[in-house]
Amino acid sequence: MSRMDFESQQTNMETPNSGGWSELPMDILRSVFERMSFVDFHRAKIVCLNWYLCSKQTLPRKTGSPWMILFPEDDGCVLYNPDEARVYRTKRDFSGIRFLANSRNWFLVLDSKSNLYIIDVFSEKRFNLPPLESIKSGHFSLKRVRDKEFNFRLYKNYAGYLTYNNVVDLRGILWVDEKKEEYIVAWFLDSHATFIAFCKNGEHHHRTIPTFIDVDVELQGARDIVLWGRDTLYVYTTLLYIRLVDLSGQEGYKDVSSSDKSPFSLRSPPSDFEIVEALPYRARGRISRNKNIAVTTSGEVLLVESIIYGYGTTKHMIFHLYKKDPNPNPDDILYNLNSLVEVDSLGDDAILLDLGITLHADHSTLGIEPNFIYFTLHDRVDCPREHSYLNICVFNLGTKTLKRFPELSNLKLKDARWFLPY
Repeated sequence: MSRMDFESQQTNMETPNSGGWSELPMDILRSVFERMSFVDFHRAKIVCLNWYLCSKQTLPRKTGSPWMILFPEDDGCVLYNPDEARVYRTKRDFSGIRFLANSRNWFLVLDSKSNLYIIDVFSEKRFNLPPLESIKSGHFSLKRVRDKEFNFRLYKNYAGYLTYNNVVDLRGILWVDEKKEEYIVAWFLDSHATFIAFCKNGEHHHRTIPTFIDVDVELQGARDIVLWGRDTLYVYTTLLYIRLVDLSGQEGYKDVSSSDKSPFSLRSPPSDFEIVEALPYRARGRISRNKNIAVTTSGEVLLVESIIYGYGTTKHMIFHLYKKDPNPNPDDILYNLNSLVEVDSLGDDAILLDLGITLHADHSTLGIEPNFIYFTLHDRVDCPREHSYLNICVFNLGTKTLKRFPELSNLKLKDARWFLPY
């Protein structure tokens, strides 16, 4: 057993010598565990086997707000608990590792040798994944050239050609069920990738979903992707349609997109000029707009538009949400015209935009504020990292106001992600 992987900047958290503590009766141990803070709970459960077994029978204290994992420019990572306004620094060496996606405590990471695996940030649990070049496809192949370089070959009605791909462009999404030790991973090489690869627990290769070959033109490309539960992949396509892919089969995938071929976008979105004209004069400046999708707990798709505006380092931000009109105009249905309506409230739900999902915002258990959008990075999928804008905030959809975290301004961050600890 190892010691806790994170320590507070303010408190020494070295694991004590377990000694006779491991022989404490289970009822006493359980009483102790129930009184521990969230961090101490995870620290204590790896002291010895007896404590670990007790932790499995005890519910940890609620964490309050979702946490953030932060990535300073000097490499590595730290954890941040907004309720405590406290940073926990890692004892593990994460230098050279890119964190691509997360599901609760579990993170999909890519190391300096382009090995892909899943780790729990509160323990040393790890799932190794097949090599990137192990993709199983009749259309594509990847051949490793160097640690971070691959040759990509395309087949299918082509003589075959090579293109250079650097894994710095790799994007990913993740879903994990810790109790069942089940997971599914999906990844692609950039926003113009010709395939999305995916892999489930127990598999020894990655299977592929073509994004252009043998795909209807409306459903081609991938501007944004969301993994909803274990089996369903939502793809926001280049032409702004929703592609739905079922991953539940033993082999391959099934395209289950709706026969409704209307784009999922505003029919007449306001221009940048119209947006600027509606802003207070002092807030005007350069406009940056981005569209993502988020999937609700019922499977409904929301369009999330984020708008950043302002001059220099003075940036402002606002969000707009849209959903499919439940009562569309009959002519819209007849001519396959999109019909979206703005969403003014999420009710008792909140959006974790990094994950592309909504969650029931039960503040007493999860610590999530209802009607809020938790946000970190502008253009996470569609824009190269060097052009993305890090903007850690929580947006109140009801009041149209932002909550920021000025205590993080001295950390010189290059990236961040919200996550919900177990």
